[in-house]
Amino acid sequence: MRVTLEDICLCYEDAAGERVRALDGVSLELSGGVCGLMGQTGSGKTTLLEVMAGVSAPDAGRVLVDGLDAARGAGARALAASVGLVFQLPERQFFEPTVAEELTFGLLARGMGAEEARERAARALALMGLSMDELGRRSPFALSGGQQRRVAIASVLAARPSLLLLDEPTAGLDPRACDACLAAVRSAAAEGATVVMASHDANALAEVADRVVCLEGGRVTLDGPARELLADADLMRAHGLEPACAARATAALRRAGVPVEGAPLTAEELARAIARGRGLT
Repeated sequence: MRVTLEDICLCYEDAAGERVRALDGVSLELSGGVCGLMGQTGSGKTTLLEVMAGVSAPDAGRVLVDGLDAARGAGARALAASVGLVFQLPERQFFEPTVAEELTFGLLARGMGAEEARERAARALALMGLSMDELGRRSPFALSGGQQRRVAIASVLAARPSLLLLDEPTAGLDPRACDACLAAVRSAAAEGATVVMASHDANALAEVADRVVCLEGGRVTLDGPARELLADADLMRAHGLEPACAARATAALRRAGVPVEGAPLTAEELARAIARGRGLT
């Protein structure tokens, strides 16, 4: 799915009654792969995801879905049928009494048979490292925070959206659950989905993102290949972002005179780069 944002602007009124620009002239085109959306708290990441999902309407500008205006007619119908949004607070999207019903609700609403819906829901939950046998009859509101987040992601993955929007999906997850989440993101992209993942975690984005967009004050200030941007620790810090661990380690090693080849983004890549720099491979 190709999503085009044309000069998107959106304002809101703060507690003091002042008009604040949440988005200020954002223009992007997204088509396939994983786009990491970065920025400090209040930069506009969540607002941008909600505009892309059709949850919030911009004050100015347009969202196009495969060339169609997503605000009306065929474009609005195409967006509604193809988008999946995982909120930053997963309990915001729960409304069914059990995990099983939560996961199958959207599938049944689209006319899918009950057995197929249950099977697809169970597979999506398994992708997130959870079992329908163990959790299916439990209330989603009775789960731990990490389990809630994984169930929320699974409920969206089950629908196999063409546009997958994730707001801080790895926040609060332990390493094993985080790995499962990132594997699910890679799988969705490999199956052709356009994925936008808002995150403060440069390490998580280093694992999955092809492209990184940075927002500051509602404006796009960085947009480029993930490997190029995330590997530049100085650039990340200059934009108020915490660099990936591998990028920080690379910069420190080079300052200490240790040769590191290329632009490693993960611990595994860094180890190989050090070995190459020392002629060990």
